[in-house]
Parts: sequence; C-alpha cells; structure tokens
Amino acid sequence: MTTETTKPLYSRAVHAPWREILRQRWSGRQDRALVLRDSAGVHHLAGPGRGHRSAPRAVAFEATEAVAEPVGAATDRMRLRGYDAAFHVRLDEQPATRPVAVPTRYGTESMDVHVLWWAHDPVQVVRSNTTHGWLVVRRALGRRLRHLWREHAASGQAFGVPAMMQNLAAPDELPECGLSYRVADISAREDDSELMLGEPSTAGLPYSWTDKSREEYEFCKQAVWDGPVSLVALWLVRHPEQVSQVLDWTVGHADLIRGETSWQDEVAGLLGALTSQERKELSELLRDRLGSLGRRVPEQQGSGTNSERNRVNGWAGGTVKGQPA
Repeated sequence: MTTETTKPLYSRAVHAPWREILRQRWSGRQDRALVLRDSAGVHHLAGPGRGHRSAPRAVAFEATEAVAEPVGAATDRMRLRGYDAAFHVRLDEQPATRPVAVPTRYGTESMDVHVLWWAHDPVQVVRSNTTHGWLVVRRALGRRLRHLWREHAASGQAFGVPAMMQNLAAPDELPECGLSYRVADISAREDDSELMLGEPSTAGLPYSWTDKSREEYEFCKQAVWDGPVSLVALWLVRHPEQVSQVLDWTVGHADLIRGETSWQDEVAGLLGALTSQERKELSELLRDRLGSLGRRVPEQQGSGTNSERNRVNGWAGGTVKGQPA
C-alpha cells in the first residue's frame, strides 16, 4: 500500500497570465509557485508574493535546453504581457508511505517507510509534466533502496532501519522532474503489499516476519526445547489423519519419548546393577535403619526369622519400636 494525495502537483491557472502575476504578487502565498510560459516556449518562475522573506526573483528555462538561463528580476516584474499560459505548482511537503520487506536472518521484516517529498524546482515540474509526483518519487526510492540493499548484502553488512535512516534521512533531489524527498521515519507493519528487497529464500524463512510470526517462532522453539514428546504431539495436531503412523513411531522410539527420569528411576537402576550379595547387605542396612526409626519392617524372605536376625545383631530380646529389648 502507498499513500498520496489525489490533488495534482501542478495545474493550469484559470485566469489570464497577467492577472495571475498580479494575484501572485499581492497574495503573499508561500504554498505554491507561479510558472509562466511565453510565446517562445520559455518557462519563467514568477517572483514570490510580498510575504516571502527572500528577495524577488525570476528564472527562465529554455524549453529545449537543460541549463537554466536567469532573467533579470526587475525586467520580469515590469513585464505583464507576452505569456500564453500560467501554472500553479504546489510547494508544500507531501507525506507518503512505501511498504518495504527486508530479508533478515530471522525471516522477512515488514516495515513502512514514511516519506516527505516536495517540488524544489517548479519550472522543471511543469516542463517534465510531472502531475503526480509521488509516482516518480516512489520509483526513485525503490531504486535507491534496492541499490543500498545490494551494497550491504555484497559486503556482508546487515541492512535494517539504522542503515536506511542513515542513507535516506537527508534530502535527495530528482533534477529530471524538479522534486526532492527524504525519509522521515520507519515503522513496523503487518501487510503483504510491500516492496521485496531480495528473495525470501536468502533469509531462510519463506514467511513475513510479523508479530504473529514471532509468536509462532517462540511456540516452535519451546516445542523443540521440550523434546520429542512435544514435537510428536504438534505433528499429530497438524496431521490427525496420521495417527497410526505416529503410534508406530512412538512404539519404535520409546527411548526418546520416555521423558525425563526421576530420582526413583535412578535409584532403581542403581539397585539393579548390584550383585546379589551387595543387595543383601544393603537390604540388611536399610532394614536396621528403618527399624531404628520406628518404621515397620516386613519379614525378609529366605533369610531366617526375625528373632534369628535380632540375635545375630545382639538383640536377643527382640526390639520394641526398633530399639533392643
């Protein structure tokens, strides 16, 4: 999307040239210029109104020449006749917006480039028949952006908002049409109708890097961080018709989706690695410790009666709440 006022940059005056000269002199208007064309095809810039701070001036341009030929201001002020056409050229700054998509390492970043443009040479505006100035400025800005992006890409430098503002904030003149423009601001956007600087594949991601894209990126990053279980679940949500394939995969890769082991699993694994003698000794120590704490200790299978075990440990009278009787 681009924005531009529907008013033309210049228009033909409705009154006779001599009347337009008088109106210009006494109006004091500074938002438009008066361009006159004489019978020989020479364009003249009429002096500003009486409210203008600079000295009166008039500049003439030969219709077939690219170089301006100044005409004396005093002579032009005395001259009211000899012109066959008069034109009003707008001088105020015109705002416009150019959508741009810049490839980055995280995807394509969409932004709005806010531009201010104006007519710095009213005579050339009329000579070049530049009725709608934003179309010309838009093409020039696009060429300049592409050139800057290629330069930064060739040198391996990142091209973003700082680089764009550094190179485009200063006014740039378009002498062939008498216009100037500058970039006033750059902001993020969420729209697909932007100028693409480079191919999306160069950034590694085919989608536009918007706020929604960042949320999807964070979600996918968290799923990868959580491990295979989250990825399998995400795949099943996106492809429910493949539930049988997902089930087969989970059965074949149970070691990957078992999840994080607890301390109970680690203790069980450690006990399973002990020899039978080591397990027996550890069992005796554990039973004695639990008995000393007053915990109920079950009978040990295949290792004699509880009274025999107590006599071996010097507890001939048995135990009362885990203590020798």
